[in-house]
Amino acid sequence: MNGSKAFDVNNFLDGRKVGRTHVLIVALLIVTMMVDGYDIFLIGIILPALADGLGVEPEMMTIVFVMQQLGLLLGNFLVGPVADRIGRRVTLLWCLVIFGSLTLVTMFATTIPQLVVLRFIAGIFFSGVIPNVIALVSEIMPRRLRATTVSIAFSGYTGGILIGSTVQAWLLPFGWQAAFVVGGVLPLLLFAVLWFVLPESLQFLANNKPDDPRIPRLLKRIDRSLEFDGTETFVMREEQVASRKLPMIALFQEGRAATTLLLWTGFHMAFIVSNLFGAWKTTVLNEFGGLPFTRIALLMAVQSLAGIVGTLTSGFVMDRLGPTRVLPVYLAGASLATAAVMFLDLWGVGIIIAFLVFGYFSNGGLSGINALASISYPSAIRATGISWAHGAGRAGAMIGPALGGVLIARDIGVGPIFVITAIPQMLAAVAVFAIWLRNPSSGAATGTPGAALRSA
Repeated sequence: MNGSKAFDVNNFLDGRKVGRTHVLIVALLIVTMMVDGYDIFLIGIILPALADGLGVEPEMMTIVFVMQQLGLLLGNFLVGPVADRIGRRVTLLWCLVIFGSLTLVTMFATTIPQLVVLRFIAGIFFSGVIPNVIALVSEIMPRRLRATTVSIAFSGYTGGILIGSTVQAWLLPFGWQAAFVVGGVLPLLLFAVLWFVLPESLQFLANNKPDDPRIPRLLKRIDRSLEFDGTETFVMREEQVASRKLPMIALFQEGRAATTLLLWTGFHMAFIVSNLFGAWKTTVLNEFGGLPFTRIALLMAVQSLAGIVGTLTSGFVMDRLGPTRVLPVYLAGASLATAAVMFLDLWGVGIIIAFLVFGYFSNGGLSGINALASISYPSAIRATGISWAHGAGRAGAMIGPALGGVLIARDIGVGPIFVITAIPQMLAAVAVFAIWLRNPSSGAATGTPGAALRSA
């Protein structure tokens, strides 16, 4: 590399084999997703015990879920543009330390209004994790493996539910406050580790600070054989965007509008289901289904483990068969597994199989749609594209808990609630299928030419 005047960071990253640095970064970001997933779903995981501790009916907690989702919604619209301007790493670190501190404070809450305020503010900073983790993973891995590694990283979000089932089974007997201690301490510990270990995205630095001295150091972490003499110019040869200073406008320019709107629809519908279940599943199965917490913990663990498998494998399948061909199958499969609960005995083996199938397809589909968003936009607007898609999802996430509260108040039973919940997930499958109908090349494997997801 001596004497080179231009060093193409994108081509370098796409041509690398996966090494120690890649594995370390992805592993740390998986743990980050686990912590975020646990904290986001914390209230739903401990809802019956929390409601009992505060002396209120569970359905009165609906406002807490809705306001947390409102915080997440607002945060998603803010976090992407901020991360595309100041960096993925620093945005992620600040979000971890702030929501970790707020979660610790929540253990002292004694009223619903206090919970509402704390979870609303925490929600703003919860929203900084997923888009930045996905952007960091996408921008360190070669193109041929992006969907796979984004899905692997997203498995941590599913693993957060596994942390929740452990807390539910072992720590909840000591009081609901213990769940908030876990949810506060973990992100603070993680912040301390990531501060020293996690690098900034090379693609971000090359796009925004091409003379940054961190670039050659980070490149040599990936390939120790590289040598630089200080005359190199680090560049990013990729699709350019017309409105870099206003990345949210660029989401609708240069043929991206239809893909953006359909992605938002898919996220919106998928998040309705994810957050309705996250908020109310334990309550529905306990109060309406008569299941004890130990049985519910078993079902959650089965769903979580299957979800991890689905998440890990969905990206692999997408990279080889094409994202918009695979995702409709996953989302439709999750919808059918959800509706099947209507016809199953809650104490039988069939319900365990239904939760297993739902966990595999639902979490595989949710991680897959995140991977789809990450490969739909160039680096200059990637964090904005991902976070605004999540903003559309968070709008659905606000509907989910509210819808669950209405269904519970009407006392329609376990089966009808699951059938109604199956509908949005099928609509998410239709939205992703529509992306393929508009642009069949979006079904190409991501490592092949023509895989960029832009509408004709």
